[in-house]
Amino acid sequence: MEEIVSLVDQFSKLPNRPKVGLSLAGGAARGIAHIGVLKFFEEIKLPIDLIVGTSAGAIAGGVWACGVSSAKMYRLAKNTEWWFLARPVAFKSGLLSSQGIENWVRRIIRERTFTDLDIELAVTATDFLTGELVVIKEGDVARAVRISSTVPGVYEPVLHEGRPLVDGGLVQNLPAEVGRALGADFLIGVDLHSDVLENEVPKTVLWSMVHAINILQRQHEIIQAQLVDVLIQPKVGDHSAVNFKVVDDLTEEGYLAAKAILAQLKNKLKEIIGGTT
Repeated sequence: MEEIVSLVDQFSKLPNRPKVGLSLAGGAARGIAHIGVLKFFEEIKLPIDLIVGTSAGAIAGGVWACGVSSAKMYRLAKNTEWWFLARPVAFKSGLLSSQGIENWVRRIIRERTFTDLDIELAVTATDFLTGELVVIKEGDVARAVRISSTVPGVYEPVLHEGRPLVDGGLVQNLPAEVGRALGADFLIGVDLHSDVLENEVPKTVLWSMVHAINILQRQHEIIQAQLVDVLIQPKVGDHSAVNFKVVDDLTEEGYLAAKAILAQLKNKLKEIIGGTT
């Protein structure tokens, strides 16, 4: 680890160094793996200038951008009763309300706005009428994170600036294109679906629909993955997307996946340092 820490230090001191971006994918409970990835970046002290997150990636990235350490995020994940994700019901539509997500995030980060943050943050959402990608980078962070995590069919869309918005994962679950558009020169992506496969054909209508959406979503992610400089792919396929109890396993998988790109990261930093000296 000494070599990478030294390279990061040299990189950090470069005049007009490249803007470093981090794109964090959605993945429901599998998003806990982001904690391990962020722990790795804390250890090597890599400066992150921009975070773009979708759904679970918006939660992890948003909380981290507010100054909450990976260690505290881990403790929160271990000690949280996740039943708030399933209540209350939005009686008008019969769907659940994602207000519980917003309330939980707000208890952690308080009333932070995007302008309060030291790290530039953006989260993605989808206009549920037009299918248009919506990038939120202004206003209340907790509400923005909630919107990005509002899974359609489970949660009622959130009305935001006159538009019904849902989970950004519908159109860009790995938000690499947004990271590039916001000026990231060196972009790191965290993909949570690289090994999420079905062992058999789904046997129920609901599971068939979920599986079909996963297939479509994966095709988008493969395209987005080509836009990053370094791709981290935690092995989380053996864990259910709705099992929030395996915090230790998911965090460890994120950390191991981040360490696995160590050689690639070293080469990239050497390339950048060599090209500017």
